[in-house]
Amino acid sequence: MKKAILGTTALVAVGALAAAPASAAEKIQLGVGGYMQSTYFYQSADEPAGTPARIDDKVTQEGEIFFTGSTTLDNGLKFGVNVQLEAYQSTDQIDETYIFVEGSFGRVLLGSEDSAAYLMHYTSPSPVPMYSADSANIYPTGQGNTTRPNMFADTDKITYFSPRFAGFQLGASYVPDGNSETGSNGSQYAAPLYKAGLDRGWSAAANYVNKFGMVDVAVSAAYQEADVAAASEDQSEYSFGASVGIAGFTVGAGYGVDRDIGGVKDVDNKAWSAGVTYGMGPWSVGVQYSKSTAETPGAADADQTTWLVGGQYTLGPGITAFGGWQYDENDLTASTASRMAGDTNTFFIGTALSF
Repeated sequence: MKKAILGTTALVAVGALAAAPASAAEKIQLGVGGYMQSTYFYQSADEPAGTPARIDDKVTQEGEIFFTGSTTLDNGLKFGVNVQLEAYQSTDQIDETYIFVEGSFGRVLLGSEDSAAYLMHYTSPSPVPMYSADSANIYPTGQGNTTRPNMFADTDKITYFSPRFAGFQLGASYVPDGNSETGSNGSQYAAPLYKAGLDRGWSAAANYVNKFGMVDVAVSAAYQEADVAAASEDQSEYSFGASVGIAGFTVGAGYGVDRDIGGVKDVDNKAWSAGVTYGMGPWSVGVQYSKSTAETPGAADADQTTWLVGGQYTLGPGITAFGGWQYDENDLTASTASRMAGDTNTFFIGTALSF
């Protein structure tokens, strides 16, 4: 299956290039875009006895600057580039970075970007920017749930997306080395890394998007797996998701399972989320819930849940004000410096800018 995915993607790309005649298309010109999100939050926590006192409020920012550009050749083939710069100091200062080619055959992407399974997944809607009960940009207690299959994250890979036919689209990724990520480890200047972690991984996904009268429908399903160095088991993930929109309401849910994490049999994690938002004009409100369960042989299951209630208002093009409340609960018996145990209420207000 791994060879089939790689071979199909390569043949599509090579075939497209071989058929391309000389072109008078202009050289790619880069444009600048991105987003910036800033929030202030206050927390009321019920951590276990013996936990050192914390500062109970914080200002946090998250953002990226996108450098993007593309050109279309005379034969209709489109080539492009995307480089995303983190807007704050990070060990991963350059986030996603890749080139792509697309045409009537679909889209081929090469570089550091999420897998097809991750990108094609649908899940519950968040009522606000930055915060979310499923795949958030900020984790105010260090706790985060996700139904997205993200075991490959932004590692270097080859990904193919088919054209959409009657609402259906297919996607696949091949990941030679799960530790190689352009912009973070300098592997482009060295020989291939030693086997460690996730290698020879692959991802397959499908989704369906359509509109029936006043109803918008989207559903998705995905599976991915990889070899784990020095382990007897492969690690795998699968996910399902759906979203329905009608008359200002959006209702969605997601479900994801990580199996044999780290190559250890029956060490699993299951997550699901559900939510609803309602909006008219510049404002919207909503509620979202998620729960994940870590399962380890010989030990009790460990649960963590998140509730999120909030709203947002569009002040102008690319400018959104938001606020709300997040409740986190987990089965941890002790806190760490970056992770809060017990029950925590977080009240927040913020602004999100896109440019």
